[in-house]
Amino acid sequence: MTLLKKLQWSFGLLLFFFVLPVIAGQLPFNKQASTPIKEPEDKQVVFAATNLPEQSALEQTKEQTQDQTQDQPKEQMQEQTQDQTKDPFKVLLLFTHSQESYQPIVKAVSGKAAYYDEKTNIYNLKDTISKHFSMNGIQTDILDVDVMKELKLKGKSFPNSYNFVRPYLAKRLQEQSYDLVIDFHRDSSKRDATTLTHNNESYARIAIVIGAEHKNYRWNTAYAESLSAAMNEMVPKISRGVISKSGDNVDGRYNQDLTKEMILIELGGIDNTKEELNRTIAVIGKAIAKSFNTGK
Repeated sequence: MTLLKKLQWSFGLLLFFFVLPVIAGQLPFNKQASTPIKEPEDKQVVFAATNLPEQSALEQTKEQTQDQTQDQPKEQMQEQTQDQTKDPFKVLLLFTHSQESYQPIVKAVSGKAAYYDEKTNIYNLKDTISKHFSMNGIQTDILDVDVMKELKLKGKSFPNSYNFVRPYLAKRLQEQSYDLVIDFHRDSSKRDATTLTHNNESYARIAIVIGAEHKNYRWNTAYAESLSAAMNEMVPKISRGVISKSGDNVDGRYNQDLTKEMILIELGGIDNTKEELNRTIAVIGKAIAKSFNTGK
C-alpha cells in the first residue's frame, strides 16, 4: 500500500469516529432511559394558594383590622357593642280620662264649646304622640281602651276611672316591660296658666302629677323631675313642675304603684289649640330621649 493510500485510509477512519456520535444522537432511541431519575424532595404542599391582587388586598385588610382592634381601647369596644345590642326605649301610653277635650279643637270640628267630647278628645292625640316619640327613637305602645266610653256603657261614674283601667294596665305590665309609662290628661286650668310664648311660638304648658300614697312614690318622682327639668332646658317654664297628690278627695296612687316608671302628664288645658299641643308633644319626645333614652 502506497503512502498516499495509507493517509487516505487513516483520514477516513478518523472521520468515521468523529461523525458516528452525531449520527447516533439523531436515531430514535429512548433518551429517558439514559436520564437519571430525580428523587422527590420533602417539601410542604400548599393547596389553593394564590397571588391574585384581590386576595392580597383582602389579607392586608384583615391584618389592618386585627391591628386596629388590638389597638382600640377596651372601653370604646364595649360601648360599640352595647350600642349595637341595646333594646329600643319603650313607652306605654294610656288615657284614663280619655274624653277630656280642648275647647278650640272641639269648636273647630263641631262648632260646640265643650270640655269633654266623645269623638274629639285627648285620646285622639295618641297617633300624634306616637309619631313624635318615634322621631326621637322611642318605641311606643298604646293601652287601647277608651275608658270613659266603657264607663258609660257599664253605668259607672267618672271617679271610677282609675279603678276601671287598673286591670287593663296591670295585665299589660305583666305581659311586657316598659322603660316609661305615661298617663296623659288635660288640665282644667284656663289659658293664662297653661300657655306660654317662646321665640314667638306659643306652647301648651304641662304639669306632672305623682301620687304620694304608695311605695313607688320616690321612684315615680325621680322620673318626673328628670323629665320636667329636661323640658325646661329646651323651653323655659314649659313645665309647671312636679305636683305630689295625697289626702282627701284625691286618688293618691293614679295606678303608679303598679310600676316605678309611671308618671301622669297634664298636657295643656281646656283653652289650648292643636298647634300648641303639637309643639309641646314634640318637646316631650325630645326631653324623654335626652333624659332616659340616651342613657339606656
